[in-house]
Amino acid sequence: MFSSVRLRLTLWYALAFGLLLTCFSIYVLSSLSHDLRSAFDQTLMRTADATASYFDEFVERNNPAAGAAETIREFSHGKTRVAIFRGHEVIASNGANVVSLALRSNLVGSVRLGEYGMATDSERNERLAAVPIRINSVTYTVAVLESMRELSDELARMRQIVLFAMPAAFLLAALGGFFLAGKSLEPVVTISAQAERITAKNLDERLDVKSRDEFARLAAVFNALLSRLDKSFRVMREFMADASHELRTPLAIIHGEAEVSLSRERTVDEYRESISTIRDNSKRMARIVKDMLDLARADSGQQMLRREELYLDDVVTACCRSAQPLAQLKQIRLSCSADQDLSFQGDEELLRRMLVNLLHNAIQYTPSGGAVSVMLKRENHDGVLTISDTGIGIPQASLDRIFDRFYRVAEARTRADGGSGLGLSIVKLAAECHGGAVSVASRPGKGSTFTVRLPLDSQMMTS
Repeated sequence: MFSSVRLRLTLWYALAFGLLLTCFSIYVLSSLSHDLRSAFDQTLMRTADATASYFDEFVERNNPAAGAAETIREFSHGKTRVAIFRGHEVIASNGANVVSLALRSNLVGSVRLGEYGMATDSERNERLAAVPIRINSVTYTVAVLESMRELSDELARMRQIVLFAMPAAFLLAALGGFFLAGKSLEPVVTISAQAERITAKNLDERLDVKSRDEFARLAAVFNALLSRLDKSFRVMREFMADASHELRTPLAIIHGEAEVSLSRERTVDEYRESISTIRDNSKRMARIVKDMLDLARADSGQQMLRREELYLDDVVTACCRSAQPLAQLKQIRLSCSADQDLSFQGDEELLRRMLVNLLHNAIQYTPSGGAVSVMLKRENHDGVLTISDTGIGIPQASLDRIFDRFYRVAEARTRADGGSGLGLSIVKLAAECHGGAVSVASRPGKGSTFTVRLPLDSQMMTS
C-alpha cells in the first residue's frame, strides 16, 4: 500500500502539516483564551475601581448605607452584581450570589488596600473582583460580580471553528501535497519510461530530461552509465568476434590436418608432420586462451600479482639472452644495456611476458640486417625500459590503437607471423598492474621505440 513514493511523500507532508497546524491551533486558542480572560479581568477591575470611587465620593458621613445603596443603583446594570461590605457586614447588595462568593472566597477583610481580590464561581460561570477602600478610618470592601457566559461562548465558538477548519485544512494540505508530489516526481516517471525502452540492442539511446534540478543530474549520471555500458558491450562484442576469428584459424587447421591424416593410410613422416602441425596450432590456441583469460581477469579486478623482490636488470638481461637466437636467425643485431642493481617488487613472470612480447615484436618486424636495442636505466624514482628497432614502423593513425585487443596495423602481417593481436595488450596490462605505463613513438620505415616506465620503491633501491 505504501510502496508508492508519491503516496509516502503525501503522507509525510500531511502529517508534518497536521502536526504544525495542531500546534499552531493549540497556541492560538491558548493565547486567545488567556488574552480574553485577562481583558475580562481588566474590565472587571476597572468596574470595581469605578464603583469604589463613586462610593467614596457620594457616601454620606453619617449614613454609609444610603451611599452604598446609591452606588449599587448606579452600577447595577445587566448581569453585573455589586455588594459593599463594612468589615464582614453587608451594608448593601443586589444579589445573594455576589455576597456568597465574596464571603466564601474569603476576600472580605483579607485583601490589602491597593490590591484586588479575584474569585470564580465555576458552577455559575461567574467572576468576582473585590477592592478594599478606607473611608473615615473605616475599611469597606466593594465586590463586583459579572457573568462569564459570553466569554465562554466566544471561546467555544473559536474552538468549534478551529476543530472544523483543521480537518478541512488537513484535507486540502493532503490534496495539495499529492499534487505537488506528482509534479515533483514527473521527471522520475519520465526517466523510468525512457529507461524501460533501453535494452542491450539500443544502448546508444539516452535519457532526455528537460529540468535543471537534481533529476537532471540523475539523468546525466544514468546517461554516463549507459555510455560506459555501451562501450563495454561494444568492446565485448568486438572481443568475442575477434577471439572467434583468431581461434577459428588454428581450429580449422587442426581439423583439416586430422581429416587429411585419417582420409587414408600415410607414412610415419607424414603422420609426424601432421601431428607437428596440430601441436603448433594447439600451442597457438593455448597462448591465445591464456592471454584472453589474463585480460579478462584484469578487467574484472581479479588479476593477482605474485609480488617478489627482484632486480629489473637481471630480468631484462635474461630476456635479451633468450631472444638472441631469434635475432641471430634473422641476422638482426640485438644489443642490451641495463643499469645495475635496480631493485623492484613485482610479478617476474608477468614482467618477462611483457619483455618477451616487446622483443618478439621488435625482431619480427625488423628486416634482416637491422638492429634492436634494449636499454634500462634509472630516472629519479622510475625504472625506464626502452626497446628500439629499425623495423617497418607503425603508421601515425594506428599509434592510438595498437594496444587494443586483437588490433592489427595490417591484417595480413600479424596473422601470417602467428601473432594473436594480444601481445601489446599484455604489455599494457603488465605495465599498469605494476603502477607503470607504456608509450610508443614510431615513423613508418624508420622503426619504433616502446618505452615502459615502472615506479621503483625508493626503500628497495640500492646504489
